Amino acid sequence: MRGAAVWFADILNGGLEYQPDAILVTGFLNVADLRGLLDPPLDRTPILLYMHENQLTYPLSPEEEFDFHFGFTNIISALAADKVVFNSDWHRQLFLEALPGYLNLMPEAIPRDVADRLRRRSEVLGVGLERAPLPASHFPQYRGGACEPASGPAWPRGRRPLLLWNHRWEFDKRPDLFAAALNRLLDEGLDFEAALLGEARGQDQIFADLRDRLGSRCVAFGHLPSRRDYDAVLARADIVVSCAEQEYFGISVAEAIHAGCYPVLPRGQVYPSLYGTRCKGRHFYDSEDELVALLTALVTGDSCGHVCSLDQDVDAFCWERLAPRFDAMITGVAEGGRLTSKE
Repeated sequence: MRGAAVWFADILNGGLEYQPDAILVTGFLNVADLRGLLDPPLDRTPILLYMHENQLTYPLSPEEEFDFHFGFTNIISALAADKVVFNSDWHRQLFLEALPGYLNLMPEAIPRDVADRLRRRSEVLGVGLERAPLPASHFPQYRGGACEPASGPAWPRGRRPLLLWNHRWEFDKRPDLFAAALNRLLDEGLDFEAALLGEARGQDQIFADLRDRLGSRCVAFGHLPSRRDYDAVLARADIVVSCAEQEYFGISVAEAIHAGCYPVLPRGQVYPSLYGTRCKGRHFYDSEDELVALLTALVTGDSCGHVCSLDQDVDAFCWERLAPRFDAMITGVAEGGRLTSKE
């Protein structure tokens, strides 16, 4: 975040075979620095800022100390960009609501009306999924509990319910909470399988004991060698669990839901805004005890099941469906040129 603008400006100023119509950046780059470092006429190129996450509300790791500079970089970037796009409306509102308290930490020269200015010039567009859209013949299916044979495909999909973890093994995703919950299920003698997927990034010990305890019921562990292998596990899994301490969209959860998994998700993140409006199933929890109770009900075939259309809702995020919206947005920024006034 401190050096990206200089690095990219040097590349762009070094000579391009074409004059770009627009520049697309993420929240890890300081837009004001980039624009100031670009040579004319590149410095007048419209810039679109995509906020996949932000540093105002992102939780600190145990090794980190609060650094005002990173959050302020996001704010300055949003003010300097011609268009700001958030990956969910929940993220957009979270960011805007955090602005006044964050800026009031400044001792003087506090920028005014920043939230209102950014609200007027921001919009929401989700993240594309690398999955083929569902066919037109696809219909909602019964998921989440035992059902009559005539009601649709069997649930679970295999002999035992398969629980899926497909996230980074880092503090903000809280893999320790997932491991604790599954250990409690095992303590109760419940019979299930688990796929512990994701990049360990030096945190292999988090799931090592759980893997040993599961034995052959751990059907996959760690980072899989190919996308095909990953999609195959999604197609087998029954329940995808998130324990995230921060989630502004949740690509891995969306991928699993699109593949037919029943989601079990923390209520305090983006998930209710994406999946809580139409689906009436029991998907959300607020504590470890609630997580364990919900998983127990699902694994034992209790009354959690219902006809679920969440995979159809997520289908709108497949790149084949979402790319035209990105194209139209970027074209609009490019054709609009540099804003004449900062709203």
